[in-house]
Amino acid sequence: MVHSRIVGIFLLVATLFAHGCAVELISEQSVENKLAKVQLGVTTKAEIENLFGNEHGAENLRWVYNLSDTALEISGEKTGMVRGFSIPVAMTPTKTRALITVRFTESGTVNGLEVKRFFDLPYTNDYWYLIKGGTENILESVARAGETSNFRVVGFDKSAGRFALEDLSKARITVTLEKQTLHITSTNPHDQVTNEYRVFTKRESAFIDKISALTAETIVSPPAAPQQASPPVMERQ
Repeated sequence: MVHSRIVGIFLLVATLFAHGCAVELISEQSVENKLAKVQLGVTTKAEIENLFGNEHGAENLRWVYNLSDTALEISGEKTGMVRGFSIPVAMTPTKTRALITVRFTESGTVNGLEVKRFFDLPYTNDYWYLIKGGTENILESVARAGETSNFRVVGFDKSAGRFALEDLSKARITVTLEKQTLHITSTNPHDQVTNEYRVFTKRESAFIDKISALTAETIVSPPAAPQQASPPVMERQ
């Protein structure tokens, strides 16, 4: 019996490898292709589930997706059949590649999108928020939030709707305001094992928490008119 089980496991693993199923990798391009279909103020909850799935947590207005590479694991979760053998197998997460947070209005349309990537250097994160009504002082408020998160404001140009935040490292955050869409891009060129990476990430997280709280007070709910901005087209800074 033990011998048969060992043979069964061997045959199952061999079959999965032969069909390329032993490891499943999340490609950066596949993530970008899905993000490109999201429109602030337009995309609905049903459309988000069609893109990313229904495993997003129980919160009503904030869904989180962890897109990870997976690998074969012999376990008791699922059962695979190979030549008459019943073998417990499962594909388990091995490495997070993208962490996506989608925020919704009460009416169920997307008004915020936060994307953290863990592919190759430099690590680039993007954040989009749909702003309600007047945006006259939004850039100044965002700049103050950056300063209180220990960043230096550079190149502030209100007429062009943009500025940047810098710290002592080579990492950088750019802020742009186009019509009703606030777009923040964070570029971290440091390896994940370095102290520079951890320090910048901590400051970035503190900054984004403040922006999330700020925009929660001004976000469209529901939007007066759907915005046709195309936030999820990513460009390296």
